[in-house]
Amino acid sequence: MIGQPKSLLSLSMSSSNNSKLSKNLVVILAGPTATGKSDVAARLCAEENGIIVSADSVQAYRGVQIGANKPSNLELEKTPHLLIDVADCTQNYNAAEWRADARTAIQVLLDPKTDADDTNPRANDVIASVRSARDAKGCNQDDAILPIVCGGTMMYIQWLVHGAPDTMRPSAEASEQAKKTISNFQKKDDFQAAKDHVSSFGQVFKARVEGFCGDDWYRLRRTLEVALTAQTEVDKAWIVETLYTGERNGGLESFGCDVRCFFLCPDDRMGHTKIIDRRCEEMVIKGLLKETAELSLTEQMPEMAARAIGYRQTLDYLSKELRDNKDSSDEFDSFINDFTTATRRYAKKQMSWFRKDKDFMFIPVSLSTIKATRVEEAAAMIRHYCRVSRDEFEKELYSSDSSSSMAKKRNEEQGKGMKLYQFERHILKAGSEEYDECLSQAIQCQKRMQKSKKPKLEASS
Repeated sequence: MIGQPKSLLSLSMSSSNNSKLSKNLVVILAGPTATGKSDVAARLCAEENGIIVSADSVQAYRGVQIGANKPSNLELEKTPHLLIDVADCTQNYNAAEWRADARTAIQVLLDPKTDADDTNPRANDVIASVRSARDAKGCNQDDAILPIVCGGTMMYIQWLVHGAPDTMRPSAEASEQAKKTISNFQKKDDFQAAKDHVSSFGQVFKARVEGFCGDDWYRLRRTLEVALTAQTEVDKAWIVETLYTGERNGGLESFGCDVRCFFLCPDDRMGHTKIIDRRCEEMVIKGLLKETAELSLTEQMPEMAARAIGYRQTLDYLSKELRDNKDSSDEFDSFINDFTTATRRYAKKQMSWFRKDKDFMFIPVSLSTIKATRVEEAAAMIRHYCRVSRDEFEKELYSSDSSSSMAKKRNEEQGKGMKLYQFERHILKAGSEEYDECLSQAIQCQKRMQKSKKPKLEASS
């Protein structure tokens, strides 16, 4: 196999694995959806006395479960996670807040005696959660623990590893005003007028919004938040000149951490795509439709989750008018297609994103082996490269003929053949028991959603 050692398991038996982990080691574990990140991270936690720091923007919210692919209570009990269920549905828990919490968690895991970060208003809560995780794991409160940052939210990982981007944090007042302003434009479905409004705040903001692809209302609102903050806070107005330059600061390495970043890379993109399709179907079978309807009807759906793949397609589908039986099945099929297509595209984006990041070592994941074996092999490889010296690690990381480089090249080459991929159902096949049950549940959820709209329509008439 290109770019893969003859025996991955032999790495765990090599002499390098007899050496101790560096004192300030932080493991970053990324990868496209459905590559076993959580299982590999759990394996590393068990073998190296680690605790997972979740890097998932949706799992941070309480109340979401199926659509977030959140670990079960049993899994959380076996492998403690930090930064899961830390925000209520009404909160806007953003990348800056997550980064601050993640840094606090990492510092306390590495050095339990560290003082709380005065700049992080949630520091005490994070420290308390670290202590609870230590207790759950059965660790001494004074022992250093390996932080394993695991997740697929690219922005979160980039902010943590490479530092915060060149922007300012918006004020609460600016955020509220921007939300109302953009909402008014959305009601009129006039994105161009909204862009013109944001552009009026200056050339920096005009150049920013002109680069948006499609009707990106979320990014437009975030830009307006910054524009309003710069306008109202005179002492910060000078920062406008340095906005959006691409420069970053405050990465983990600047805090003295030995950061080793890994990306789980499927060795067969066509096979991986089929796994993604099957996972999406399994989420629908587990109750994604019912969960989404319940969260929406009780107004417990976080804004971040509503924009996330899975919840977004489900909300769009459930909000449509009910049709006759034939149309109902056609719309259900379209929903499944939209959901799986969006998930595949996101996985493609993740692979493309991390191929360009020279600081991530690609770990080939063999899809031809059973899940337990590929988890064991990936964990063994990561353990090996966590125990070698920093020089040896970087030699493998940056070498053009390393297994990591070969995995990147193979991944990119396989992408060219993905145009030939033909979508197929694995479980939710028309006429199957699972299909009929999910379609029936979908219709019931649609009825509930439609019923909730009627009083509002009647009241406004």
